[in-house]
Amino acid sequence: MADDAHARLQIIETLNRYAWGYDTRDLELMGATFAVEGCFEIALEGSAGWGPYRGRAAIVEWLSSVMAGQADQRRHCVSNIVFRELDQTRALVDSYLLLTAVEDGQLRVVCTGTYHDEMIVEAGRWCIRHKILRLDNPF
Repeated sequence: MADDAHARLQIIETLNRYAWGYDTRDLELMGATFAVEGCFEIALEGSAGWGPYRGRAAIVEWLSSVMAGQADQRRHCVSNIVFRELDQTRALVDSYLLLTAVEDGQLRVVCTGTYHDEMIVEAGRWCIRHKILRLDNPF
């Protein structure tokens, strides 16, 4: 595995921009983290899950519709980032999700899970080619 600290930081920044974009409802920022032909799916044990949603535009449209039904303030906390593979143009990255929400002054944990991201370099920047979220609990 290549040991490129700069690439690692750029990838971590991309993952954080996804979370920041979602939580601030900045669809442009969030959408830019995905490859043009990116894919996103959510798995939940015992459920059909959601997706896969294919293509940046479809991902943004789907997540925008999800946001429309949320009156609370979401915070996606991405942590414990581990690189399974990394070379100059592709990486496989795993991380934890802790999703919290505040509504009417009340804090709650919405869910926890793990992200599994395939990252690629597209147009000179790291972006998400395929994101899988495996949820630990329904919400």
